[in-house]
Amino acid sequence: MITEYIWSRFAAPTPLLLTGRDDTVKLELKPYLQPFERELATRELRAMVGPEAEITEEHGFWLVRTEISEEILRSRLTYWQRVGRGNLDLTLQKALEFTQNGSAQAAARSALHRTRRLRYGPHDLHEYRGKFFPQLVRSLINISGIPEGSLVLDPMCGSGTTPCEAVAIGMAALGADLNPLSSLIATVKASIPTKNAKDFKMYAVDHLPRFKFVDIEPSQVWDENDLRYLEKWFAPMAVRDLASIVTEIRHIRQQAYRDFFRVCLSNIVRSVSWQKATDLRVRKEILPYNVGTAQKRFLDEAATQIDRIHPYLCVLDRKGSATVDIRRGNAVNIASLFPEYVGRIDLLVTSPPYATALPYLDTDRLSLIVMGLLPRKKHSETERDMVGTREVTESERRKAWAAYEARKNELPGDISDMIDQIAEANHSDGVGFRRRNLPALLGKYFLNMLDAMRSTSLLMKPGAFGYYVVGNNSTEVGGEKIEIPTDRFLFELGIAAGWRGIEQIPMELIASRDIFRENRGSSETILCFRA
Repeated sequence: MITEYIWSRFAAPTPLLLTGRDDTVKLELKPYLQPFERELATRELRAMVGPEAEITEEHGFWLVRTEISEEILRSRLTYWQRVGRGNLDLTLQKALEFTQNGSAQAAARSALHRTRRLRYGPHDLHEYRGKFFPQLVRSLINISGIPEGSLVLDPMCGSGTTPCEAVAIGMAALGADLNPLSSLIATVKASIPTKNAKDFKMYAVDHLPRFKFVDIEPSQVWDENDLRYLEKWFAPMAVRDLASIVTEIRHIRQQAYRDFFRVCLSNIVRSVSWQKATDLRVRKEILPYNVGTAQKRFLDEAATQIDRIHPYLCVLDRKGSATVDIRRGNAVNIASLFPEYVGRIDLLVTSPPYATALPYLDTDRLSLIVMGLLPRKKHSETERDMVGTREVTESERRKAWAAYEARKNELPGDISDMIDQIAEANHSDGVGFRRRNLPALLGKYFLNMLDAMRSTSLLMKPGAFGYYVVGNNSTEVGGEKIEIPTDRFLFELGIAAGWRGIEQIPMELIASRDIFRENRGSSETILCFRA
């Protein structure tokens, strides 16, 4: 089996140059870590072995005198690739990363991988914009020191990286997102670590040949308004092909697998549409469509995901059940969305949206309609309510600006000063609508984040850690580029919202290969709070 191969193939004897003491565990760092990752590696190791353990570095290896078993360290550590006493054996995290390219390639490897892997197992389930790094989440869980079975919350969970990693490491996972596609992906992704590898492969693989894709009238799948919109963005036969896929998926009895195949479908919708492939916006590029293309890409996508997830589950091999609860709702009122968890959350790990950086809902507009997650007529209303939106009508802009002026005294002074400075330049005559909208949108963003951080603090146990991974972006004022220091502003907001500010850990941006990379800011920071 792939699991035994990975574990046995890359074990190595402890180098003779290291001490042979039985009470000393030897550890080998991953070789490609950035400075902030090395810092997190040290912190998670210290959190696990305790403040009294003796830690030294010798000949490129780390030595720890501890009574903690090497098995526990191997199963939990994130940024370390081999751990042991007599032998250096792979960490579970390194073995999971081996599965990124599927069973065949994992079995064919002859050396440890020497590059960062962020898309292994369920973490490549969907081409979702702005993904969180799974290793970062896992290390923050370790650093927090919470025991197995603790409650971990992400109130802006996006594609579900935090809930997924929480479950994989033995925690209970709670998450929320206003985007219905996000909550669907997060539910599927966070549930995958709970699956038995054999059962998952048997059910998922066995179901592929059962898809018959019978031709069906699209009017039986979508209402008149949604169908009219889809016909603007897909070739007629592509609409029929998608209707046949949606209908087949609806026939799957088990919801977990029905949702899995829905996510696979979502991931190919853009590729068979006339939406320009490399553009965040819904811009049209009419291309020819061959009948049956959607079904073929859907089956290929499902097969690819199964091939990646099955070896991941074999290696993870989690025992027992886990709580996964992903709800659709707004982080601004997260305490009212999870009223039964007030004062019970052990840890928060989240990555809030960038301020006005991405058209979050607009990017997935076609998938939302194809899968019946959000009717076209409700898109504007939902987009308006999303934290970090950059879509606003003139009347909504005026309303948001009035709300900001009424509440601006709740914000730290340097935040309102910056917004007022931008408004002085951008509210003048002859300014384009994007720039004119920016002050109101920034006011709305920071007030929403203030409310969200207040609401989240109500859910936390006293003394519980909260980690916000925050990105900065920039704008132009009077022809000059100015940085919006979102990290510093949110740190101040967190304190104003009732959190105790602990520290800010700067991160180097890790290169992204998705189409959203150009919209990322210039830096990111881990904001650390305690309730």
